[in-house]
Amino acid sequence: MMRMRWAALVGAATMSFGACADDQPAPPPEGMTVHLFGPNPPNDPFSGVGHIILKMTGDGLEQPLTTTADYVPGGSASLDLIPFSAPGQKRTLVVEGWTDAGGKPGFLLSRGRAKPLEVRIDSAEAELDVLLGKVNSFLPLISSNTKASQQLTQGRIGHAVAVGPNEIVVLGGGIISNPSTAWWGGSGYPLLSSVEAIDLQTFEVSPRPDMKLERVWHTASTLSSGQIIIAGGYDESGQASSTVELYNPPGVLNGEPVALLPMRAARAAHTATLISDETRQILFVGGDSSGTWELWDPVNGSPDGTKPLLDGLPRRHHTATTFFLEGRSEPAVLITGGETGTTVHSTAMLYDSVANQMVPISDAMPGGARTQHTAVFVPGRNFIYIAGGFTDVNRTSATASIDVFDVGRKVNDQASPGFVQGNGAFRMRTARGGQAAALLPDNVVVMAGGAGAEGTSPGFRPLGSLEVIHEFVNAETFTLEIQVASSYTGGGLSQVPYLPTDRIGHRIVALDSGMALVIGGAAPAQSGGGYQLIRELSLYNPQ
Repeated sequence: MMRMRWAALVGAATMSFGACADDQPAPPPEGMTVHLFGPNPPNDPFSGVGHIILKMTGDGLEQPLTTTADYVPGGSASLDLIPFSAPGQKRTLVVEGWTDAGGKPGFLLSRGRAKPLEVRIDSAEAELDVLLGKVNSFLPLISSNTKASQQLTQGRIGHAVAVGPNEIVVLGGGIISNPSTAWWGGSGYPLLSSVEAIDLQTFEVSPRPDMKLERVWHTASTLSSGQIIIAGGYDESGQASSTVELYNPPGVLNGEPVALLPMRAARAAHTATLISDETRQILFVGGDSSGTWELWDPVNGSPDGTKPLLDGLPRRHHTATTFFLEGRSEPAVLITGGETGTTVHSTAMLYDSVANQMVPISDAMPGGARTQHTAVFVPGRNFIYIAGGFTDVNRTSATASIDVFDVGRKVNDQASPGFVQGNGAFRMRTARGGQAAALLPDNVVVMAGGAGAEGTSPGFRPLGSLEVIHEFVNAETFTLEIQVASSYTGGGLSQVPYLPTDRIGHRIVALDSGMALVIGGAAPAQSGGGYQLIRELSLYNPQ
């Protein structure tokens, strides 16, 4: 049996729960302490809360275990009869704040999630910090130690972001200010070699040793060790690079970068997909002048050399999305869109890691050609959502379409993944490219920012709006519906919030808390018509 005790103060709260093997009347030893913290007014997550709902979810639990308590600062509650988890099983504690509706929970106001962990009878006492935030809103990233808002030391665009077991690492990128700069390219602005990391326990930002080279529009592939393989990108001369280096986290090789064997081709705005963590094999696609791919590892480099893509055309700013076919433990990779120097692609292809070859997809993307778009795999639905993107290489037009690639599709009882046809009404509100996207709990996909024409402002510009793919059961038809909620609604009420700042060239990552962290990018300057780089770190907490 496991018990949880909870006590709260406005702006901060402490919860604890312990574990015992039987129903002895003596209080069990404490097994875990959870500290809640959140932003100050006007985003105080306890404001308006009448009830707290505690939920334990995760492996080995057929249904979430819940309890409800009146919210009173200094009050308490317990969540009983939680079974211990088997080795390898992970559990998550979810804390929700609800309004009062005649003594019962009314509307969900706030939510926070603890980091998943094993809850075992032989586990040592654990202490967790949980950031609580109002739902369907943005809040700053806050240190659990100092309760101060965090920001990057250096704003940047076209950087790489890698999520390791203990930290989020932000690598390189560029500095732009001139409004005529081709921010999606690699020349005309200074590049960075600097590295910063966000600690996943404290959420504090601190510097790391610089990369060996300045890079922008490069790739970063995280290994289970926390090391990161950094490859290619534009160098300080504006040319694509073939160089590869290894980022080492604190405590590994003194945290210093190490040069690795180069790729066979110089690549920038390419994709990198980790095929095997055990062998460190990485699939590099595109970003070169010839239109090739190669399978690389740090011991052998690319022993088979480069191989031409199926259409024989160069491509950059395409997407490469990993998924798994039924019955296979080896990954497949969907490659979509991208651009040459003059045209945008509507084609797609698959990489089969078992056969180590590219496989053609007969149908082009139903939504047409696109580059610098997003593609997110939703395992709970077996769909890859391919959204937005620029439709010309000069970034003066874009698409709002969302193509759906059905990973689980079968034809004659055989696996035949492909695009869903006749899906033209499934769209974003705003045509955009250069947005960032992440998968959140409950099959939610959030797409943020980018560039497009929105509202009454003429021409393409950085955007602050969100597009959120969400699922719900229609109360009238009792059927599952998948729709897109948008910040910009053409004059109606916003369904989801705007980013704190319009931006391009940014990144977004999903956290264990269920929130999405937006990192870097550039916004329109407040005066002068150029760009300003964004240092603030913003969290989106979905509904």
